[in-house]
This record gives sequence, structure tokens and C-alpha cells, in this order.
Amino acid sequence: MNRSAHVRGRTRILPLCLLALLGACTAQQSRHVVAGEALAHGDSAVQGRVLDDFETEDAAFRWALYGIEGSVNPLAHARDDGALQLTSDSSAGLVWRQIGFDPGAEPLLAWRWKVSRTYDSSSPLSPELDNFPARLLVGFDHSWAGANPAALSWRRKVEEYTGVRPPARAICYTFGGELPSSEAVDATFGDGRIAVINLRTPRSAAGEWLHEVRDVAADYRAIFNEAPPPVSAMALGCDSHRLKLRAQAWFDDITVYGPDAYAQFRKELTLPPDRTTPLLTWLIIAGASLVATATAGIWFWKRRNP
Repeated sequence: MNRSAHVRGRTRILPLCLLALLGACTAQQSRHVVAGEALAHGDSAVQGRVLDDFETEDAAFRWALYGIEGSVNPLAHARDDGALQLTSDSSAGLVWRQIGFDPGAEPLLAWRWKVSRTYDSSSPLSPELDNFPARLLVGFDHSWAGANPAALSWRRKVEEYTGVRPPARAICYTFGGELPSSEAVDATFGDGRIAVINLRTPRSAAGEWLHEVRDVAADYRAIFNEAPPPVSAMALGCDSHRLKLRAQAWFDDITVYGPDAYAQFRKELTLPPDRTTPLLTWLIIAGASLVATATAGIWFWKRRNP
């Protein structure tokens, strides 16, 4: 089989994190309000559908490595104690695979992750700060119609180099950034086609497993103002190429849930405190009442006794 036939036969997906890591052409990045910390992971009464739990020996091979220009060393990935471990040694890269689900039918995406360290500053607002110890990207099967010339030129370059077409839209969930989780910001790659939502701050505990649950459908609607199309691929990343240091990230238990699981992930609202009135307030009220009564009595007395 010749190369062109082989390229045509390949599944048209792209290592998504490349989009988020490439340098940019957008001067002003849009911000979108999303639900911050609206869902909490707990004991699952409703069973979700596992996309990957990395339990089998070949788990790491299901995720393809994609190195990005700027790496001092290639990003390493391997199965480690039932999880997928990424090791960045001044690396820029990601691992990716085709994973499909319909956010309309399975809107909730859950996973757990941990990192060996966090960075002092991580932000998608500046290319120099766009390093994160962990990323999880969700790519959507959306049309490229309406993309600006810069984005279309980038797409052509990717297709020529890899033989696959990148997804037109993606949401990138990051670990250890400066932005609040209630805000989505356009990635430095332009045209508003990728949004970054940071889920953990730099002060999050390193070395501990942390659970995440995101309403992917709601995030997509908040960012792109329309119903989400099917998800076609996912990518996992760990990058430190601009910081020239070593970092590791672990991912596990990537699972989707249907709408019937909303109730089990909702945080219980804290009951408001009892509205008891302090003693001092009652004394002030009583004193004011006595003064008012006395004043009224004096006024009536003067009216009767001019």
C-alpha cells in the first residue's frame, strides 16, 4: 500500500494537546464563565462507562506518543501500578487516542490524576507560562467551517505532516494554574477553538490522587454557545519544556456518566446558620422603644397642658 492510500485510510484524529501548546496568533483571548466546582466525586451509586482504567498490560500502547517541537527530551509514558504515568524531562508532548462518546447522552466526565510537583506560575494567557504538570484534553467532532485563514493554514500543516485532520474544537482541563475553575480562557492558539479550564491551583497537594468530575456538555455550551457534538478523541499531557525541569503526572479511571448520575455528584448545599439575634441587639431595640414611648408621652402631655 502506498503512503497516500495509507494516509487516507487512517482515522482522522489528532493528538489534541498540540493545539493547546503551539504558539499563538490571538492577541486578545476571550473568557467564558463556566460552572466552577459544581460537582464533587463521591461513592458512585450510578455506574458509569469506563473509557480507560489502565488495568491491562497493553494500556500504555493504546495511547500514541506525539512529541512537540521544543522538547529537550521526548515525553515518556508507561503503565505504572494500574495508572498511566507521563514523565516530562524538559519535554513538550502528549499521548492521545481515539475515544468517542456523545456528551448529550453521557455529559459527565470523571477521572483521577496526581502530579509529582506543581509550578509557581502556569497560565494559558502567556506562551512563556503555558506549562502545566498535567492536562486532559477533550476533542470534539466539529466542522472547520468559519475558521480564519491562520487556523486553516495551521490545519493544512498538521495534515501534511501527520496525515490526519485535527479536531476543530477542544476543551483543555489543566492542573496547577493561576486561573479560577469558574472561568474558561481561549488557549494561545487562536480563533477561539480551544478553551482552557484550570481545575487545581499551584497550592494543590502534589503526590496525592485527586478526583475530578466535569459536566463536559455544560462546559461546551458555556464556551461555544451551542449543543456539544460527539467527542472523537482525548489527550493527556505533562509539559515542562519552558521551565527545563522534570515532572511526572499520573492518570486513571477515565469514566463517563449519563444524566442519571447528576444527583450523586452534586455537592450538598450547606444549610444557612440559624439567624439568632444577639442580646445586645435586643437591648438596643428595647432602649429605642422606651425612648420613643417616652417622647410620645411628653408630646401628648404638652398638647393637653399648653
